[in-house]
Amino acid sequence: MKKQFRVLAALLAVIVCMCTALTGCGSSAPKEDDAKKYVQAVLDLMCTGEYDKSVKFADVEEGKETEMRDELIDEMLSSVADDASMDEATKGKFRDFIMRAFENCKYTVKDAVKTDDDGSTGYDVTVSIEPLKVFDGAMESMQEEMTALTSDTEKLMNMSEEEMYGVIYDALFKILNANLDNPTYGEPQDIVVHYGLIDKEKKTYGTSSEDGEKLGQALFSMEGLE
Repeated sequence: MKKQFRVLAALLAVIVCMCTALTGCGSSAPKEDDAKKYVQAVLDLMCTGEYDKSVKFADVEEGKETEMRDELIDEMLSSVADDASMDEATKGKFRDFIMRAFENCKYTVKDAVKTDDDGSTGYDVTVSIEPLKVFDGAMESMQEEMTALTSDTEKLMNMSEEEMYGVIYDALFKILNANLDNPTYGEPQDIVVHYGLIDKEKKTYGTSSEDGEKLGQALFSMEGLE
């Protein structure tokens, strides 16, 4: 089951990474507040679907931002679900878990320090993140669930492969969602991402996918997967 847990952890990080590759409309000389509002908007859009609409994303049709987010999540879910032998019902539970996990994320956009990006204005933006301990104790609880399942050999032998996967995933999401009922967090950590000019001709600004990966990895604690 450790593999399944790690797949979930990787998926959470990848979605944030992809979303943070968004670019925003900008001027020739953005201000500190522009950089902070942009980073805040990207995180808010991904985690809650609600964000400051004064931030305009150059690569997403206006009014379609939340739709883009949902399509992104569904696309990632489908690719994982196909490889992980998930039926539609299980995939729905998977999606519900991911949405709940993001909604419980804790982050604060702090200061933005101006930089000179080869003659263009950029900013190093600091985000304070308290990692959500979504996997804390999950491995131990899952082992107990599997012990109980395998103890009833007659029931196990009469299950189809699909039914067995369904039982396993039901147990998995029950455990993970219990962690979200009373979420706990790790110590705050500061993550610095760079906001700068992405396309000189179109004057669009954004952050890199590498910075998005840093944010994604920091939002969720891997405690419990070691």
